[in-house]
Amino acid sequence: MSIDNLLDRTWSKGYTCNEFACEAWKQITGKDLSKRIYKVLNGKGRFKRLEEPISPCLVLFKNDDRSPTHVGLFYCDKLLHLTPRGVQFIPLEVVAMHFKEVRYYT
Repeated sequence: MSIDNLLDRTWSKGYTCNEFACEAWKQITGKDLSKRIYKVLNGKGRFKRLEEPISPCLVLFKNDDRSPTHVGLFYCDKLLHLTPRGVQFIPLEVVAMHFKEVRYYT
């Protein structure tokens, strides 16, 4: 499946990594994730935690309790995520080294 149409997305006040992850997840899996992801990020829901990433799965990044959670998708052995600089589709290790905690979920 091609994800080329997602690569031109840009970060804005109303479209962040959360909205991008939901859009990408729907395109890749056909399932709407938006309500679930907002519940989880607000501490009112949960996903199934994985020990290792599988394609596709959600990847949540965090540095500490005061920092916001960043979210992306592990897909085709890379991380697909939106940053303020634009969309990246790069090796997971490149992003993970900037965070203290990396968790995988379905």
